[in-house]
Amino acid sequence: MNAEIVMIGTELLLGHIVDSNATHIGKVLAENGIGLYQKTTVGDNRQRITKVLEAALGRADVVLTSGGLGPTEDDLTREAVSDVFGKPLEFRQEAWDQIAAIFAFLKRPATENNKKQAFAPQGATLISNPNGTAPGIICGDERGEVICMPGVPRELYAMLEDSVIPYLRRKYSMQGVIHHRVLKICGVGESWVDSKMGDLMASLSNPQIGVLASPESVRIRISAKAETVEDCDRMIDEVDAQVRARMPGLIFGTNDETLEGVVDALFKKRGWTVAISETFTGGHIAQRLIAAGATCFAGGAVEKLDRYAGQDMKHAVVEAASLVRALYNADCGLALVTDPEAKTVYAAFIAPNGASEWESGYPRIDAAMQTRGAVLALERVRRCLSAV
Repeated sequence: MNAEIVMIGTELLLGHIVDSNATHIGKVLAENGIGLYQKTTVGDNRQRITKVLEAALGRADVVLTSGGLGPTEDDLTREAVSDVFGKPLEFRQEAWDQIAAIFAFLKRPATENNKKQAFAPQGATLISNPNGTAPGIICGDERGEVICMPGVPRELYAMLEDSVIPYLRRKYSMQGVIHHRVLKICGVGESWVDSKMGDLMASLSNPQIGVLASPESVRIRISAKAETVEDCDRMIDEVDAQVRARMPGLIFGTNDETLEGVVDALFKKRGWTVAISETFTGGHIAQRLIAAGATCFAGGAVEKLDRYAGQDMKHAVVEAASLVRALYNADCGLALVTDPEAKTVYAAFIAPNGASEWESGYPRIDAAMQTRGAVLALERVRRCLSAV
């Protein structure tokens, strides 16, 4: 079977809220082996919602919607579904009893417009909502089904996983799962990764490999479909090993692991601490380590960009790493100094077993470049620590 999702709400189009529901729905569908090929966002307009749903039914077996089930005048999903299937809205006493019970428990009076949430297209199936007042709706015909869920994330998440997915698995006799693993790499570009992986990607159908670029890293996603998660993991393990063999030492983590978390773990493994002196990165390296709860961070200093102007930068950066190391009585010192005229950043990492130096060019100094510089510095430190 295949599905589409329709996200309903003018606030989504205006950018007033982030559409986290679509991300969650897509993830859950993928985990259950349900193909998702299109997502549409539409505002709170009855006619436009109706047209979007009709178009989606022409492509998908099941259309999942989020939003528009509230009690206000601009909550129009019920009306649109009624139009799509030509089924008039009818008052459902069982739904109203549940809504009234919630208000009684809260010791608040239900208003007249709350009754709107007890209406559904004639013959539709209602989905219990344990976390809110708006029940979900399942309505369909020979074209397929529309399954409507609330837009409140807490309500949608529970309804999707506790009711909607079990319903779909039963109705469509669904077997198997899809499982993913993400390998993370930084310090190289997406095109470089593709050059190393292209033939492998082309040769595989299950598992599949996808390459996703972000400002801080390149993510290699391996996806497998099998009867169980354990079977998926075994299939993924084989491809994982092939990927790592093509890029030895470059993958810093998997799934939710962060670069700063991995670096902190490597410092802990050796019982070392680190102090950091930053000019170009403006404290970004220290901020990332602190945010990750890193215990390896002994302290740091942020210097002015022109702090080392006119000096031999290669000598100055080693001196800065040594000084900050001594200042905080740390085992290691990391420093980044800037030559604004040459648009070059010089870096040095001093550890008990030796030192490493490198330099990079940057077209400008702004927040994006500072983040990039911080990530690349942490990656170089990771490689140094991994080689110990």
